[in-house]
Amino acid sequence: MSARRLVRVFCVCATALASGCIGIDGVSSRGVVIPNEALTLSRSVAIPFESIIAGAALYMIIDPLAPNWQIEETRYEGGRYLIAMKKKRFTTGGDGEAAQIFYRRAAQIANEQGGSTYRIVEYSEGVESNVLIAQRVAQGVVVVVK
Repeated sequence: MSARRLVRVFCVCATALASGCIGIDGVSSRGVVIPNEALTLSRSVAIPFESIIAGAALYMIIDPLAPNWQIEETRYEGGRYLIAMKKKRFTTGGDGEAAQIFYRRAAQIANEQGGSTYRIVEYSEGVESNVLIAQRVAQGVVVVVK
């Protein structure tokens, strides 16, 4: 199991355990798994459990260790490849790197297929509107030249 998947499983379990920590009136009920208190690190530093759960949920959504771009390839006849890329929804920068990643992947495909170079037949970038947050996309077709 990958580290990324373990983090997600931990966050889901922590959120599920924390969901029953507070009673309706905001007072901690008896026999809960996680008390409505704080994690005491020292005499002057204590982190409330709500903050820990919120931080774990935020980490699961943002996932800072995941790559910024998801790349999917489709191989067609005649040495043609469609490269489709989607950017993460929550990132810090990297908006102008789509072409750079596309060219790098095209060169890798040409090298893997034993070609001397590649030719880009078409390339486009855009923004895909989704329900909550728009997402940057890029795609193109590459032909491996042997």
